[in-house]
Amino acid sequence: MNNSMIWKSVFQVKAVINWVEAAVLLLADGWIRRSLALEPLANSEYSQLFFGLVFIIGIGYWWVSKDISRNHDIVRLGIYAQFSVFAVLAYHTLFGDVHPLYLISGVIDLVFAILFVLFLYSYARNERVAASS
Repeated sequence: MNNSMIWKSVFQVKAVINWVEAAVLLLADGWIRRSLALEPLANSEYSQLFFGLVFIIGIGYWWVSKDISRNHDIVRLGIYAQFSVFAVLAYHTLFGDVHPLYLISGVIDLVFAILFVLFLYSYARNERVAASS
């Protein structure tokens, strides 16, 4: 499997993770909160909007996977979004505002943000090498 196939797979996996996570949390957040003995959200429309956007960002990752030589601004946006999701969830977990279970998705986002940074770095490096040849 060549390097571009690996990166294509990384973006496809992240797209699917976004879609599954968004669907599960859109449909089952109330059940999850009851199971964890947490109070329901006062304004569920904010989480619904957020998970709708998570789903849409997954579409962007799928687009990147179709041609990893393009759409690098989507990758950059994903890096910022994923780091911010991790930071917000880590902050609220630290101060006891959310159940630690919710931090799992933040850690997954952090891992993929790091992978996406490595992708942009390796892609830029490969472009420089190809241009100097």
